[in-house]
Amino acid sequence: MYSGKISVIISVYNHFNWLRLILDALGMQSDHDFEVIIADDGSNAETVAKIKQYISQHPALKIIHSWHEDKGWRKNMALNQAVRVSSGDYLVFIDGDCIPHPDFVADHRRLARKGVLMGGRRVETSPAVSSMIESWTSLPSDFFAKGRKKILSNLFKDGFSLAFKQLKRTWRFPFIGNNPVGIKKQGILGANFGIYKSDFIDVNGFDERYLDPGTGEDCDIDLRCCNNGMKALKASHYALMFHRCHDRLDWTSQRNADMYREAREQHKTYIPTGINQETAQ
Repeated sequence: MYSGKISVIISVYNHFNWLRLILDALGMQSDHDFEVIIADDGSNAETVAKIKQYISQHPALKIIHSWHEDKGWRKNMALNQAVRVSSGDYLVFIDGDCIPHPDFVADHRRLARKGVLMGGRRVETSPAVSSMIESWTSLPSDFFAKGRKKILSNLFKDGFSLAFKQLKRTWRFPFIGNNPVGIKKQGILGANFGIYKSDFIDVNGFDERYLDPGTGEDCDIDLRCCNNGMKALKASHYALMFHRCHDRLDWTSQRNADMYREAREQHKTYIPTGINQETAQ
């Protein structure tokens, strides 16, 4: 188990209403030894003003807003910049449309392992559950229980199979010693994973050449870490979060696919176009 400060890094681009709920959820965490870094890929002036206002109104929650100019999709650059200003030795990455469970940080702390990318569980919400969450002006303390109740009330409306699958993903198992139940080998999702900063730096972080969403922009670091001798694990019933229902982004970038195929075929680990570009060999 990791005993130091955790840096929770949130990837955002506008959509302050969901970011506000994420920050509310982080303010409710059972574990308090963490900082929040907003990795902002160029949100507009209105969103930036709302973020600054939220920070000023919640001084107990340590929040750093890391912003760069909007020049198109540059999520990986924003994430690397957030790591540069982080002070924790363990990094937890989440997306700006995912609201973490109150034990989210505590779970990642218990799951942290050197040489391991540890993914948490993302609960995909139905339109009904997502709409309910979006209607909240502030996050209720029992938001996860309310989410489960809404899933149950829509079992037949949303389709029993889909709703039951969603419900199973909300089950959080208690830890048993140092061997939590439900850990399996599986690639990570950029929306919810933890990694030691030293392991992140060993592969030079995210590849900033990825300038489109889709193939490779987050699984590239999974691939290079595993090429470097690490393991990618998935925690099925820990580090839970509700994910907003929305249309999928266009994942057909040929440029991304070509770079990812090259990294896979050449067994790449360290890339020069990452977090330490000036000192890369």
